[in-house]
Amino acid sequence: MYRRGFFIYFKTSRLLYIDMKLIQFLSIVAITTCILFPSCDIIEDPIIPFTEGYNVELYGNPPVFQLATTSGKNVLVEDFTAHQCGNCPPAAEIAEELAVSNPDRVFPLAIHAGNLAITNESYPLDWTNEDGDLFWSQLDFQANPLGRINRIGGTGNFFAPAEWASEVASELVSETPLQLQIKTFWHPNVGDGHLNIHVNGQFTSGGLDGECRLAILLTESALIGDQLYYGEDPEHVTDYQFDHMLRGSVTGAEGLVVISDAVVGDEFQSDYTFNWDPEWVFENSAILVVASKENGEVVNCLSHHLFE
Repeated sequence: MYRRGFFIYFKTSRLLYIDMKLIQFLSIVAITTCILFPSCDIIEDPIIPFTEGYNVELYGNPPVFQLATTSGKNVLVEDFTAHQCGNCPPAAEIAEELAVSNPDRVFPLAIHAGNLAITNESYPLDWTNEDGDLFWSQLDFQANPLGRINRIGGTGNFFAPAEWASEVASELVSETPLQLQIKTFWHPNVGDGHLNIHVNGQFTSGGLDGECRLAILLTESALIGDQLYYGEDPEHVTDYQFDHMLRGSVTGAEGLVVISDAVVGDEFQSDYTFNWDPEWVFENSAILVVASKENGEVVNCLSHHLFE
């Protein structure tokens, strides 16, 4: 199961636009969640009732965020890769170099997808998931390795690895109205572990027309497996290390609408309780938050290593 958590709670400083399809969807989620979690409460939210999987009685009130002190636009580097793609390891190295050169500003996301990501006797581990498959399906042209840089030009647009550095540099000096903050709290003794995730967004320097979506993705590093690597001897590397791998999501790959037609000074907060997947190594995992426009372009993003 790739999406083990539930959408929990939104609060914003303004009313949001919610269409009827979303209301119907949320009603189904509310009923289903209460069946699965009979102790949950229904929030009397001024926007729309949500089923609250975040247990206030158990964990206390969600944290209060202070005024954001960061500025600037961070960069999401989505690397479409595969273990039978011999040209993919050099692309992963480019993404890693960009992250190392721009700490806390550039965040790689390794998305294993496509025909070269299928399993067989030589490459038995399945690194794909439904969220990665959705991202793959969005591309106007599907091949490995290709990448998206903050989804410039929309979700279908892509860049070759040789173009990533220049596109990242351009995005790092561009402006964004939104600043993000993340807080997490780990409770390892509840089931397989509960991870409470709190995300705050503040429109500190402008507004945003249309809907703003927030996606909570989970990544894992230091995974070992088979990888084809052209130029190595042998080319079939049996102990290759995979980093920044997309493992799943809390909100779904495309995220959920958190605010519409935001103006400067608007703020939203989303609180989640996520049921941890025991197959993932907590110490090697991170939360990646992506806020996007209606066309999928990234407004801002932020990553938070869980073992800090």
